Order: sequence, then C-alpha cells, then structure tokens
Amino acid sequence: MLLLRSPFSGSNALDQLFDEMTGGVQLPYWRDADHNSFNFSDTIGEVVNDDSKFSVQLDVSHFKPEDLKIQLDGRELKIEGTQETKTEHGYSKRSFSKMILLPEDSDLTALKSAISNEGKLQIEAPKKANTSRSIPINFVAKH
Repeated sequence: MLLLRSPFSGSNALDQLFDEMTGGVQLPYWRDADHNSFNFSDTIGEVVNDDSKFSVQLDVSHFKPEDLKIQLDGRELKIEGTQETKTEHGYSKRSFSKMILLPEDSDLTALKSAISNEGKLQIEAPKKANTSRSIPINFVAKH
C-alpha cells in the first residue's frame, strides 16, 4: 500500500501532521502510472526514403481502422486517428494527428496504405521513374 507523504521533506512535525490528516490514504493507481504510455502515436516508426520508394510506418494499435483517416493535399500527407469511448462512468477521447511532407519525386498517384493485424499502419509511395538519360552527340561532317 502506498502512503501519501508530505511534500515538505525533512520536516518531522509536518510529516506527522500530513500522515494524521490523510490517515494513510492509498494513492490512486494512476498517480504512479507512466503517463508517457498515453503518447502512443507520438513518434513515427520506420521511415524508408530510397531510390525506389518512400514509406512510413506508425503504430496505431489503439485505434480501429474506421477511427483512422488519411488525406493527401499536394505533397502533404495527413494521418489522423480519433477514438471516443462512452461508458456509464464517463467519457474518454484520444486522438493524434501527423503531417508528413512527401519527397518531390514520390509518385502521389500510386500512394497506398495497409494496416497489419498488430496495428502497424504502412503508407508507401513509389518513386517516379528517373526520366533523365544521356543523349549522344553525333558528329556530322559537311562535304
């Protein structure tokens, strides 16, 4: 059992008074919880940007596929997730939003996404074919 302690460390009289006032109340479970775990989509997972493709992976395992939305505006890729839960005891809502600027050589018409059984969202765009090539110069002699 966790006991509340005085914020005034080192003061025995204040510690004793605080203990008497709280009567050894147990702290709620969430007081010592790792609140960083609520930042489930705070970082982008694996990113690949090579000559053949651009891809990004996000952990969206806390969201159902119908809670997710992906939009493309020009080269700006926006990924959003919103989940609302209502119970007899209350209401909770969690959400995230990510904005990614796709590389200029990404083929935006071939952009695709997929979600795995583990809740990993993969978004991928192949790179446009390189249309540059060397043009040989022929010498034409005049007669």
